[in-house]
Amino acid sequence: MKDFIKANLVLVVGLTLPLLLVVLFFVATVVPKAFGTPPQYEMLFTTTRYDYQAPPDYEIDFAVKNQKLVVKSHKSEHKDRGYNSKLLMVYDAKSESVREINADAVKADGAADHNETVLQETAGWTVDTSRVSPDGYIMDGPSYNGGGMLGGMFGAGYRNSGFRIKKGSVAYRIPDTQGDYYYNQVHFIGWVIKK
Repeated sequence: MKDFIKANLVLVVGLTLPLLLVVLFFVATVVPKAFGTPPQYEMLFTTTRYDYQAPPDYEIDFAVKNQKLVVKSHKSEHKDRGYNSKLLMVYDAKSESVREINADAVKADGAADHNETVLQETAGWTVDTSRVSPDGYIMDGPSYNGGGMLGGMFGAGYRNSGFRIKKGSVAYRIPDTQGDYYYNQVHFIGWVIKK
């Protein structure tokens, strides 16, 4: 065996080096997440959905006033109203899942023009609008990686890594924020610090 390695040193290095690099990259991505503390707070964000069949009657927007999430509704009476509607989403890092909070403007208490209401589901929540969560996580936008010169010549395009929340080298990818949502229009609202 020793003689084989000495005689074929270049072959052995050529086969083991890629394996070592795969193991190194695996360890570099898994170990920080395994030993880091997971996020303790849910994150609120909005995204835009394009519905070409039914333009919304009400435009809704979300804001935080006195640490409470409020929904602002505005009736769309313009004939050229858009087909975009905002969706309110909650990211739970403990389960690494995203869910939508139904914010139907018509059902939102009266739905008068320029109405501001608090959703029933979020009424007891305290929302912190700081960019950094109390436990140190921050929302990070997508990064686009090009294929470089060789990738450009051989058809490798850009790759979008999606949105994530991160703290140092620990990152949690937010699922369903690319492809399903219109042009990745994700906007941070705040952290749910109390339910």
